[in-house]
Order: sequence, then C-alpha cells, then structure tokens
Amino acid sequence: MTEQGSGTAVPRDSGAGTSGSLRAAQRMLQLQNSLVELLRTKPFSQITYKEITEGVDIDRSTVYRYYNHKNQVLQAAVDVRLTAFAFRLDLTFGRMETIDGYTARLVDAWTELWLESGGLLAAASGLGAEPGPQRDWWRARLEPWTEAVREAIEVARFVEELPRDGRPARPLAELVMGTCLAAFNNELTVEHTPEHRRMVRDLLVDAVLRTMGRHRDASAGPRAPE
Repeated sequence: MTEQGSGTAVPRDSGAGTSGSLRAAQRMLQLQNSLVELLRTKPFSQITYKEITEGVDIDRSTVYRYYNHKNQVLQAAVDVRLTAFAFRLDLTFGRMETIDGYTARLVDAWTELWLESGGLLAAASGLGAEPGPQRDWWRARLEPWTEAVREAIEVARFVEELPRDGRPARPLAELVMGTCLAAFNNELTVEHTPEHRRMVRDLLVDAVLRTMGRHRDASAGPRAPE
C-alpha cells in the first residue's frame, strides 16, 4: 500500500445514514489513536500511513475511505484535541486579572495541553513549518491564541500594566507564540523531573512578559506550585 496525495483532501465518510457515520467516526478515531501510539516510539517523519493502518482492525481495502494520507490523520487528531481544549480555556484577559496572572494562566494551560498531547502537537508544528496548505492549516489553529495575546497586550497597555512603547502588538503576539511553541516542543515532549518543568515554566512566563515589555520583579505574579 502506498500513500496517496498530499494529505489536504477531506476524509471521506463510509456507509449511509447515522449508522454509517458512526462507524466511520469510530474507525477514524481508531486511526488517530494508532498514530498517537506510533508517535511514542518514532518521529512523525518516519511514520507511514501503512503503519498507522496496521495498528487498527480495519480491512485494508477500506482504509482510504477515512483518510488517504498520514497528514490527514494528524490534522484530524489535533483538531479533536484543540476543539476540546477551547472549551477548557478562556482566552480573554479578564477584568480582575493582571498581565502577570493572565500570562501564567495561559502558559499553564498550554503546558497541560502539551503534556497530554505533545507528540501530536510537535508533529503538527513541524508540519506547519512546511510551505503549502499544511502551513495555512496550522496557522489557522494558532490564530485564536495569537489574537488573544495581541488583544491582551493592547488592553494591558491601556490600563498601564505594559508600557506603550510603540511596538505593534501583533508581531509581539506572534513572537510570544513562537517562543512558547519552541519551549513546549523541546521541553514537554521528553521526560523531565517536576523541578525541571517548574523551572522551565517560570522562565517561560518571564520570557513572555519581557517580550511584551514588562520586567517582572521576583515577587510579582504567580509561580508554579511546589
């Protein structure tokens, strides 16, 4: 079995009616879970769609009804997790929050997400670095986060928690996201001690605040719990 296409086509449903749709959804989830397991042992670049299909009990003649490329499996698995994550995290910079607290809250939430699904998200980040539709797909997934950070910077400047230094907020938000993604993909996809993770978390919060223009003193803002 050879891989077909570039992975940009929409997966096809199987069967007709509710039962067919449910069966297709179950099998697509099986393929996604197979990819998750493979990512525990090797990088995405070394995984083939054939390997993904071999990890599930689906007839070889029908697997292309669900996906026709490993990229589609990855994108679907990431979309499922980011959709669920969106219901858990309020991206709004709250009226009662400080920019320190808001930054720490986002970093903690993103850290939790990466600890749950770091293999998938690191693979998606790598896919998003390649030119073409995959890059557009990944950027679209990051856009709500980037826009929320941009808005938080603007609001924090308005309430004088961040300096109005003339730097455009959007590029700063994009830089914040790039810094966070690099740290998460490097530090949260491999085993580390809890102490090391707390140190990385605090350093990342400080780095984000400095990027925004705030120089936090040692006692300001929440630190990771001991």
